[in-house]
Amino acid sequence: MASYFDELHVEEDEMPNARIDRLTRETFRMLFDHDPARYGDMINFQNTPPASKSEIEKLSAPSFEELIDEQCRICLCQYQLNDKALNMPCNHIFHENCLKTWLEKSNFCPLCKFELKTDNEMYELYKQELKNRQAREDNIAQLHESMFS
Repeated sequence: MASYFDELHVEEDEMPNARIDRLTRETFRMLFDHDPARYGDMINFQNTPPASKSEIEKLSAPSFEELIDEQCRICLCQYQLNDKALNMPCNHIFHENCLKTWLEKSNFCPLCKFELKTDNEMYELYKQELKNRQAREDNIAQLHESMFS
């Protein structure tokens, strides 16, 4: 019977940081591939990390015409003449203070759940593993389609 390290192809001369990164990826892959129902959906059932400060700084200010007769969907107040607002990449507009307060706690748009990048490496790794898993499932489905249709 092969050991855990043999199954994961761990080399004795592998650098410790590289080993930790690779084992973390392999652990995520094992969790998702073998029993995702048991471990749940980390994004929807746990707190998400805050948005990256660099992502927040990239947000642009909307034009005044975009604010006329509109209200901030966080505080539900009408925009006033001198209010500062920010435009999310998904084109939802919020008061600058409201949105920054929100993004300090979560990396999602409050309306549509558009996701900004975070500074949390584990969370970003998790999202990448989810994308990879979906791509593998799509490839398997396409292969199955081509073989049996």
